[in-house]
Formats: sequence, structure tokens, C-alpha cells
Amino acid sequence: MAKSRKRIVVVATPTSPILSHLINALSHNDSLQITVLTRETSVNILRANGHSHDHVHDHDHAHGHDSDHSHNHQHGNADLTHVQTDFSESELQTHLSSTNTVICAFTGSDIHLTHSIIDAASKAGAKLFIPSEYSLDTANPRIRELLPPYQTRFEIQQKLKGCGMNWKAIYSGVVLEEGLKTDGILGIDALWASVVVFPHRKETKIAVSTYGDIAQSIVRVVSEGEDQSGHEVHMCTFQASLQEIVDVVEKEIDRPLDKYEGVYEGAKKEAAERMRMGFFDGGVALLGRVAVWNNDVDAWSRWKEEGLEVEDDWVASIRKVVEMNQLGQFQRLNDDKSNLQTEEFDDLFSDI
Repeated sequence: MAKSRKRIVVVATPTSPILSHLINALSHNDSLQITVLTRETSVNILRANGHSHDHVHDHDHAHGHDSDHSHNHQHGNADLTHVQTDFSESELQTHLSSTNTVICAFTGSDIHLTHSIIDAASKAGAKLFIPSEYSLDTANPRIRELLPPYQTRFEIQQKLKGCGMNWKAIYSGVVLEEGLKTDGILGIDALWASVVVFPHRKETKIAVSTYGDIAQSIVRVVSEGEDQSGHEVHMCTFQASLQEIVDVVEKEIDRPLDKYEGVYEGAKKEAAERMRMGFFDGGVALLGRVAVWNNDVDAWSRWKEEGLEVEDDWVASIRKVVEMNQLGQFQRLNDDKSNLQTEEFDDLFSDI
């Protein structure tokens, strides 16, 4: 008799940057049956992740779910299904039935859907729930005070404490791919060769993770099952000081970074202004730099306590992301250049 697969449901924002890595990591485990629930989207979630086999559009009118479109794939030994849903109570009840584990990969305002997901998963008898974290430590009250999204995450954790399911929050520190963007938490702009340095203890080592390693950490938690103790996992690809990261970036781009001093109070003021003007994400990103570098926030003590195993070749991870970001930024600049077609713009970019 064939061994039954453990049913995993991933609820996600279609454009969540971790989603492709997560699907890829889960798909290699032949003991899992995986369903991905998203809002209606033009993005072919499974095909975007390398699952290029034929798929079936299943419009489930029998249960009244006219908005429910299912794309079924068999990739290797993994059973993968993508369902587009409106996340109504009735549809969640259907799609979470007989589920062992629920993994959340929400971004932006979608994270508020987590409350209804918890209710439905608890009623369905799910054993393990993994909320959308994969960043700084939500348990730190100073981080919650600085960053509004973390207060929302904390409220979700409070709800989980009374839901009857085991749950596990995975904290991964700074996401390398996001942190090295021009407006990222690390404050490093590899394209224009600059770095904003906020006052901090020079020996401070921050926890940094790649999306791929975060996905692998999620898979490990799923594999360990619902009986594991504790509700928190602190993981990272590597730990390094800002200067160590800067040294790698400078070597990769073959030029020194111009250093600019960051001012905490000025950053807070600018962040508040950005959010007042409707640029919420930009304001939160700036406050993220305060959270990461301000010693009073104490963002990294829990990673020190864990005694983590880290990647030996972390330098290669940084170099790879710098190269990818540079290619992406050059492409955007060239697109802008071709659109504007002005003499001043041509002069500005004559050296590129």
C-alpha cells in the first residue's frame, strides 16, 4: 500500500518573493501533497517555479466556487496544486480540509488575511501553523514599536497561542536579496558605490539570510512535524558586521564605497513624512535601518543565544546578490534612458 502524503497548504501573496523558493524546496519532498492558495492572479505560480508540465484549469461549480481555479502539476515526486481563491470562509473550509500544516507567505496588506486562515485551519484540525515572519524578531518590543507591520505579526502570534494548533515563527534576520537593494536595510548602494552608516558598535554582527535558505528552514520545520517544542526558530545564512559586508561589496564592484553618516532621529522623521505622504513601504524600510543598527533596539541578541550553524562560503552569497542587483538596476536605467531620449540624460549616462 502506498504511503499517504502529508498535506501542506501554502497561503500566499502571488508576488511574495519567497514563494518561488518555498515551492521549489517543498517540491523535492516526495512525502508531501502541496496546495498553494492565492488570490486570483495572472502569474502562473507553478510554471514560474520551473514546473513546466501540462496543467488543468478546474472551475469548481459544483460547490458554488465560481472563482476557484485549480492548476494541477506533477513535478518529480511532488504533488502540487495552485488554487486561486477569494479566501472566503466557505472556500477556506474546503481547501484546508484534512490539512496537516499551513504555511503563510503573505506580504503587505494580505497579512491581515492570517486571522481568518488561523480560524479555518483550527476548525479543520491542522496540526502545525507557520505564520508570515522570515525577518526580524517580532518578540522584541522595541522592533514592534518602530515597525508597524511587526505589531500586526505580534497580534497574529497572540491569536495563535489560543488556537489549539502548534505553531512556529521563523526569524531569519535581514533578507540578503532585499537588504542589498538600493533602498534596502543595509544602506548599501552597489550601483552608485555608496553606503549609509548609522552609529553602532563596530563589532555588531547582524543575522543575514537568503530566500533559498529561509525556504529550506521552513521545510525543516515541516519535516520535524507538529510535536516539536517551542514556538520560535532563529536561523540565518551567515552573521557579519557591516564592514565585513562592505569589504565584500567593494571587492565585487572593484571600487570603494563612499560613506555617509546616518542620523537616527533624522531617519525617523523622514520615515514619518514618507508614510504621511502615502509611501508606507518606503517609511518602513527606513525605520528598518534604525531597528537593525541602533544598539538600544538590541535586534540580534537572540541569534547570539542560539549558537547557529552558518554557511562557510557566505562571501559568495553576497557577491551573487550584488551581481544580480547590478544587472537589474542597469536594465532599469537603460530602459529609462531609452524612454526619455534627452541630451542631458545621454550625457549623464555616457560612461555606462
